[in-house]
Amino acid sequence: MPFLSLPHPLDLSATLLGGQSFCWKLLSPGVFQGWIQSLPVRLEYKAGNLSWDNPALSCDQIRQYLSLDLDLPSIFQTFPPLDLHLKAAWQSHSGLRPVREDPWECLSNFICSSMKQIIQIQQINDRLRTALGGTDRAFPSPGILCQAGEAALRNCSMGYRARHLFSTAEILAANPAILHIPHSLPTPEAATRLETLPGVGPKISRCVLLYAYSRWDAFPIDVWVNRLVIVTGK
Repeated sequence: MPFLSLPHPLDLSATLLGGQSFCWKLLSPGVFQGWIQSLPVRLEYKAGNLSWDNPALSCDQIRQYLSLDLDLPSIFQTFPPLDLHLKAAWQSHSGLRPVREDPWECLSNFICSSMKQIIQIQQINDRLRTALGGTDRAFPSPGILCQAGEAALRNCSMGYRARHLFSTAEILAANPAILHIPHSLPTPEAATRLETLPGVGPKISRCVLLYAYSRWDAFPIDVWVNRLVIVTGK
């Protein structure tokens, strides 16, 4: 199997199951099954080596998806040294990496995330793949969702969110360029563009910009972040 030797720790569980992406399952300790760029793959991290079972995925694609090109230890060295909360977070989660998810799948996941727990969003993702993803269980495109209809989306247990996802799919099937967000477009303007889509507000737009477009200045704020800010006084 192809593999990469990594100079820094990697926590696949926190990275893949922590609420950035929703297409991953834990198969056995340290082994995860999911998709990268529509290709099914198993990832395993052991003794400093990251291996995968699909040779169609290159080292560069794996590095890109898991943001292995980012030198996070050096980045965290630039943080305020007296901030004990940041220091504790880094020490507890030094192996957590930001992902670079497919923009359409990421957007769909977070449109379906309202009032849902991580495991429920994972189940919706899995049902969409099973019902509409064909033999390869690829994540269905906007055009496929339009052909399936809103009722088919409701059968995937997304409730009222089906209306938002179906309407967004109709818009993007007709105008896919909406998701082609250039690096030159400032993050606030990129968020405004995404927020023209049904079911997308400030939190969802920032999640998509962070987890799909590598906009590290995007800062999603939900009830949990608000509580943390209040507790820490930041």
